[in-house]
Amino acid sequence: MRLKKLAVFALTFLSFSAVAEVQLTQADILGVWQIDKESRNSDGSKARGLSTTWEFKKDGTLEGNSHDADASARVEKMRAVVSYSIEDGKLVKQAAPGRSKMETCTAVEKENDKMVLKCQSIYFFMTKK
Repeated sequence: MRLKKLAVFALTFLSFSAVAEVQLTQADILGVWQIDKESRNSDGSKARGLSTTWEFKKDGTLEGNSHDADASARVEKMRAVVSYSIEDGKLVKQAAPGRSKMETCTAVEKENDKMVLKCQSIYFFMTKK
């Protein structure tokens, strides 16, 4: 029984360390990022491909641009601007344009021009352009 508890503790510890967060600075995120895919899973499985860019500007605004080539899409192109800041190494951004609600996103991976952001329950797999 004790061995079983130890195994459960070890697996729990390993799962938390697998998604350890990376501290961000504004310099880390400035510029244009292509969102390659989004997924509810940290490993990117069952991901949905996107044609979206996020541009982080020095003035604290994030401009999102999406293009959907699907013929059944409700909107072909969409642009939104929200405010953002970096607080305690995390991205804090408006959840939606014109709303005061903010959401906190953590970087679970960041290496050179690749980054994985976790915002609430969605992981964004991104490449800097």
